[in-house]
Amino acid sequence: MRSERDALSEQEIADAMSTRVSFGRDDVAIVDWSAALLVDREPDDVRSVLEFANLQLLEVRFLDAALDRALDRSYEVVSKPRRFGALGPSWSRRELAEIGSFEVEGAILFERVGNAIKLIGDQYLARVYRAASQRFRLAEWNAGVLRKLETIESLYRKVQDRASGARAEALEWIIIALIAIEVLFTLVPGLRRG
Repeated sequence: MRSERDALSEQEIADAMSTRVSFGRDDVAIVDWSAALLVDREPDDVRSVLEFANLQLLEVRFLDAALDRALDRSYEVVSKPRRFGALGPSWSRRELAEIGSFEVEGAILFERVGNAIKLIGDQYLARVYRAASQRFRLAEWNAGVLRKLETIESLYRKVQDRASGARAEALEWIIIALIAIEVLFTLVPGLRRG
């Protein structure tokens, strides 16, 4: 199970056997990170559950890597200096949409991975899945993915706040300019034609 040629310690043996699941006297499933041992007359369902757990691990690892890339890109967007267009800072809409799409894509993928587990209804197969999930540390992977999704959401809010602040500042300058023009028209009698 551990792919080791040397004799293992009692602690290592106990750890390898900790995911042992049996339904009857003639069957056993022992799940480890790199291998599984199945003794069963009809192992197809158990094999399918183990394949599903492997697939779920691959999906969550893929999602984790995709979120790492999204976080890197989001940090670039947030730390990029603001450019000024005709009415003030002009970067916000495109970058806000980009970060928002990272957040939505990640959340959808995470939901799909999480919802697939609801297909298992058999108690024995659920125990096999739980053993595989424990061995693959899927809960830790999921927690990491959730943290990254929360970070992307936080960055989205920061960019949105910056954009709102920039728009408010641009509007304030427009109002100041309009007031200054009105004051100018009032103080200089020749400017107003009427």
